[in-house]
Amino acid sequence: IDGQHRIGMLQVLKEKSASDSFDFDKILVEVYPQNGDEEEHAKDLFLEVNKAEPVKLVDLPGVAKASDRKVINQGADRLKERFPDMFSASQRCRPPHLNIDNLRDALFASNVIQKHSINTAKALEQWMLNQNEMLQAEFQSEEKRKLVSAKALAKADKFGFYLGLDSSWFYH
Repeated sequence: IDGQHRIGMLQVLKEKSASDSFDFDKILVEVYPQNGDEEEHAKDLFLEVNKAEPVKLVDLPGVAKASDRKVINQGADRLKERFPDMFSASQRCRPPHLNIDNLRDALFASNVIQKHSINTAKALEQWMLNQNEMLQAEFQSEEKRKLVSAKALAKADKFGFYLGLDSSWFYH
């Protein structure tokens, strides 16, 4: 089974990893024996492997500091508890919903923790609530309202949750 994309990811990880503690010479791989009809077995295995959800960057070993990951995980959980109707299990959810794993990964990738010197889940939650309030104010303008579907906007208005309408807030 073609694993070139996995090899490519290891190269990216090696270039970006600031930690010397990650041993790139010791990578766990799965090897499957050939059973019966080799072509059919390979097809089934390929489908099974590729149905799996990808591991988020924040969850890869040696990428995020454990303390940052803890703040991000707990902060995202707090937001989800506050707005349960606005979170979707699907990583391909539509606005105005968020997926908690995508949220965690975006918080990490946008470097929110360092940029804003956030060191607790409560502080991260408060920062996200502030961003939500800013987006709510922005979406009062007719020009901004035209950028999203009426259905998504109606749901955001109903629940007071605007973070799923626009991702620019990660970079404020």
